[in-house]
Amino acid sequence: MARVVGVAPRTMAYSTERLRHLFNALNDGIIVMDKDRIIVFINPSATRMTGWELGDWIPYCRYCQAREVGAGEERCFLAGQTEVSYCESELPTKDGAYVPVGMSRTFLEPSGGEASRDMVIVIRDVTRERQAKELEMRARLNRMTLEVQEQERKRISQELHDGVSQSLYAVDLGMEHLKRQAPPRLHRALDDLRAQVKRCSQEVRALSHTLYPSLLYDLGLSAAIRMLSDEMSTSGCRIEVSLNKEWPGGDLGGIAIHVYRIVQEAVHNAISHGRARHIQIHMTCGDMCEVEIRDDGCGFDADQIKLLPGYGLKNMRERASALNGVLEIESQPGQGTRVRVIFPNPLG
Repeated sequence: MARVVGVAPRTMAYSTERLRHLFNALNDGIIVMDKDRIIVFINPSATRMTGWELGDWIPYCRYCQAREVGAGEERCFLAGQTEVSYCESELPTKDGAYVPVGMSRTFLEPSGGEASRDMVIVIRDVTRERQAKELEMRARLNRMTLEVQEQERKRISQELHDGVSQSLYAVDLGMEHLKRQAPPRLHRALDDLRAQVKRCSQEVRALSHTLYPSLLYDLGLSAAIRMLSDEMSTSGCRIEVSLNKEWPGGDLGGIAIHVYRIVQEAVHNAISHGRARHIQIHMTCGDMCEVEIRDDGCGFDADQIKLLPGYGLKNMRERASALNGVLEIESQPGQGTRVRVIFPNPLG
């Protein structure tokens, strides 16, 4: 005959104490309320999140306060649902504020002659999750915005090349034909006009290339950066480019345009605002890729960088974010500027 072994009162008390300790140690909040929404149990985490304590009446969450309910329908969404046991909303705190929470619901079976079940709510502060989602959405929006900008740049570049440049070429041909029929006294004036047309055509081509660097897509980032340095070097400013042998070729998985635009903006700022005479562009790549643009210009107070006008620095930060990287800017008046962007190797 089998012997039935009962649970000793001491063992039960120990188990109960361990269970209570577990509830008290949980990071998630646990609230047990009766049918009148009076708290009959609450753990410390829930009190820290909401301020509510044992015996308090819990008001409805923001969603339940505002939602329309029919006659006889339970206002508490989770209490009235049989299939849905989780939702996210904002729970009122005792001091009148709101905390965004994810709420899971279950019921305790009634004991004895009780007619209704107590409801157990497990709450988790989702503030950080919401912030992470907002940051992700913002980053996605930035990437989409940058993509649209590049598409518009490409369209304008093609319009300049196929439209304005061809029109200027036609004007030049027409003036050359006109010169052959014009009297000699007008030849000098026509030559001057043709020279102006050619200068204008060169400026349009340069603008078209700035808007859409076709070399970047044809030969890759390294070649485009070297071409950029050649084009922006002047008699008063020398630009040097160095790349380590591990620097990947191609379009870097489609993100080369962001690196190119950051370098383009940094070099432009160094020449136009910093009046630099020497600029160094250094590019290395391993597990992480790093691009550094250092100049010997007049510099500025880096602590006041947020107060600087224009969208250049803002766009650089957005492009660094699109690379899943960080942008660092170091500068002091009279000591030049160092721009550095670090991002994961997309091909590694």
